[in-house]
Amino acid sequence: MQTSDRTLASRYARALFACACDQGEEESVARDLKACARVLAAAGSLLRDPRVSTAEKKNLVMQIVGRQARPLTVDFLDLLIEEKRFNLVLLVAQDVEKLLAQKRQRARAKVRAARPLSDDDRRRLRERLERFAGCGVELEVEEDPDLLGGVSVRLGDWVLDGSLRGQLEGIKEAIGGD
Repeated sequence: MQTSDRTLASRYARALFACACDQGEEESVARDLKACARVLAAAGSLLRDPRVSTAEKKNLVMQIVGRQARPLTVDFLDLLIEEKRFNLVLLVAQDVEKLLAQKRQRARAKVRAARPLSDDDRRRLRERLERFAGCGVELEVEEDPDLLGGVSVRLGDWVLDGSLRGQLEGIKEAIGGD
């Protein structure tokens, strides 16, 4: 991903989000775009192929998501195809989700845990992150046994690596090991 792609995706996301807010459909469009991005990722190479016409690409998108998605979402996907920017759809979906979280005054924390977290563990982690962030926090938890133990949390630009693997790597760096 190039920096210019990130910047362009952010602009598209803000424009789409503004239109969705004007229509009172920001949550629906964010949900549509997230679901569409996953489904369309599988067909992505075809949608980025310059040998496939714009009309064929639009037809494919309509077949895949047309019945499920809001008209605003479908129109937006058509625009990305016309502008030959379909490669940005995943980044735009992520940015729209962030904008929605900001509007709700909620943050999303991506948590990687070495083992499944109990409901109590999730509750305590959420409470601590909410105190830190000063707003509500939604947890997105993924199990990652490679961490060996503990958790790693990404909340916006902030990262806390409380995993055993992270601690071992920190010790290794401190003693100058390779």
